[in-house]
Amino acid sequence: MNILLLFLYGSFSVFTLLFLIIMIESLLRGHDLPTNSKTTESICKIISEYKREASNFYDLGCARGALAIRIKRRFPNLSVYAFDNSGIRIVCAKLRALLVRADIRFAQENIFDVDLGNSDIVYTYLWYDTMPLLEKKLQKELKKGALVIANTSHFPNWEPIKQIETLFIYRKT
Repeated sequence: MNILLLFLYGSFSVFTLLFLIIMIESLLRGHDLPTNSKTTESICKIISEYKREASNFYDLGCARGALAIRIKRRFPNLSVYAFDNSGIRIVCAKLRALLVRADIRFAQENIFDVDLGNSDIVYTYLWYDTMPLLEKKLQKELKKGALVIANTSHFPNWEPIKQIETLFIYRKT
């Protein structure tokens, strides 16, 4: 009985510590914007409709990896790459992916340093002030026909080919 109590206490302490680290990190680096399940379903429909033949999916600002994992589970043949500037978020994402055995390439990296030339689909759920710079990067680096799905924040000069609720869909011409 004492061993069980020590285990439970130790587990509680580890989870409490992890929670505190995530909260402090969010305060210092800004909170992440998780994509909910309903929006994920819409993204999956968009991929099926517009980019069924895609090979590579890039999640820019992946936070703790929930969307990347859902996309990989729904499209197992899709190579999923997910980036965030927070090492703590990336560690959490890698742990989640390990637990569900999802083969996703998570990396701590500034999204403006990521080479997007190989991407077929790019997903973003970022702050409005990031979008003008990201728009220029995408216009410069994406290959013709690449699909961009932006959640809530849209690009200032790029006209979406479609909008579904809070999702703006763009295609590189």
